[in-house]
Amino acid sequence: MADIPMEEGTEQIVTGGGSSGSVSISIHPLVVMNVSDHFTRVKVQNDTNIRVFGALLGRQKGRSVEICNSYELVVDTTKENKLVLDREYFLSKEEQFKQVFADMEFVGWYTTGDTPSTDDIDLHEQICHDRENSLLLKLNASARTDQLPLTIYESLIEMVEGKTKLVFSGLPYTLATEEAERIGVDHIARVSVTGSAETSAVAEQLSGMYGAVKMLYTRVRLIVDYLRSVRSGELAPNNAILRDISSLCNQLPVLDNQLFEKSFQDQTSEVLLVAYLASITKGLGTANEFISKVNVVHNRHGMARRSKGLPF
Repeated sequence: MADIPMEEGTEQIVTGGGSSGSVSISIHPLVVMNVSDHFTRVKVQNDTNIRVFGALLGRQKGRSVEICNSYELVVDTTKENKLVLDREYFLSKEEQFKQVFADMEFVGWYTTGDTPSTDDIDLHEQICHDRENSLLLKLNASARTDQLPLTIYESLIEMVEGKTKLVFSGLPYTLATEEAERIGVDHIARVSVTGSAETSAVAEQLSGMYGAVKMLYTRVRLIVDYLRSVRSGELAPNNAILRDISSLCNQLPVLDNQLFEKSFQDQTSEVLLVAYLASITKGLGTANEFISKVNVVHNRHGMARRSKGLPF
């Protein structure tokens, strides 16, 4: 992705009228975290405030749109400081996501900054060339407010001096969260405020589980050490203690070693298979991008030779 500075003093091309509110938008916290993480990584790597771009995935039913996920896009700048979308990367990435998230579709794109600018209009037109009725999500990373610095726009066509003009109209939105997302957001929010994860619900639950397992391990270790000492003759056997240990062991469920071992191996194989399939999918995605780039270079080379009258 090219280094694209944050826009300053851009032209206001947002309308207050139009069909604002005609679309019902719900956005999941995962999308907000993805955009924020994308901006933070790029800012740290480049040590400056630059814009980032990405695609929004979700589900659309009528005029209701649910934004569920996102992925990054490659946008370059020309010598005239115009934004140019890497269309090949955009379409290939979308196809890969469809293979994993078959129930989701492209619903819009995101970027960082304040209000939309003419650069956003140009890029929006490029995206709408392939995907019409796309939404625009703007995250103002430099805002200092207790509200979520997030705005969602839809594009409208207005008549200005007898000519059509593309403008943006803001849309209201709601947050749609699932149980796993609520737990993750609570954990991240507490870490961001306190600088420590000790007060989050996830940390409290994990700390409780760790304490219980540690106590169980300590007590089992004590029983094992006692039995070894009795067996070696270091301690005299105490029949009352031995009866209590025997009674405790008899309360444990009886497992057939063969059945348990087979079940354990099956579960282990399934986990390893999922990890292996994930690695294969990632490798195929990388190979697919590499092949696409090789084809582009090969086609350009062939066209150049034909234009010069040379044999291919």
